[in-house]
Amino acid sequence: MNAKVLIVDDQTDLLELLSMALKQEGYVVRTAASGQEALAAIAAEKPELILLDIILGDTSGIKLTTKLKNDAETSHIPIVLLTAKDSETDIIVGLSVGADDYITKPFSTKVLLARMEAVLRRAYPEPRTVRQTLQAGPIRVFPEGRQVFLEGVPLDLTPAEFTILTSLIEAAGAVLSREELRQLLVPGDQTQNERVVDVHVATLRKKLDKARYVIKTIHGKGYRAVV
Repeated sequence: MNAKVLIVDDQTDLLELLSMALKQEGYVVRTAASGQEALAAIAAEKPELILLDIILGDTSGIKLTTKLKNDAETSHIPIVLLTAKDSETDIIVGLSVGADDYITKPFSTKVLLARMEAVLRRAYPEPRTVRQTLQAGPIRVFPEGRQVFLEGVPLDLTPAEFTILTSLIEAAGAVLSREELRQLLVPGDQTQNERVVDVHVATLRKKLDKARYVIKTIHGKGYRAVV
């Protein structure tokens, strides 16, 4: 694993600890102790993953996530939020502005590595054999290129949103439960709440705009695609 990771946290001891742990696993690591340092580091060399603390001295991780996800140059970079708050509000807001995952402090290195690997697999899948185009209403999906088009206009989806949309369309109208979708996002991880799936679906529907009807909520069961 040689992925380039940027760790952003204003706790120097934690930066050193995480940097050492990730380097031992083969990651190429850079660190930043503030939002400004993070932006400078990203401008100098774009990372393939960002570990971002929600609370920084000069800004918040939420604001920084919003800035990065709204910039075409950085919107594709997956972000994992680090938070000392076991607050559902922080988590929901972070995911709604584009964060790809979150982990609550304190956490074990083993859990962090598993979550990072899951996010990286979603964001940078291994080459696969070409599959046919998927379609649901005005939405067309090209899985091999991870491209989504709405009436010919490309959509910029996060890895989690892409996984959910593709999985529902591939299910061909069958209902996928929140737990099934959660497992697709973070295989084997039992720490995430199913509510995370609802947040990703909400942001996905917003991007689908008038085609939001393609994702139908089946109350008490989960979601299905109208294909």
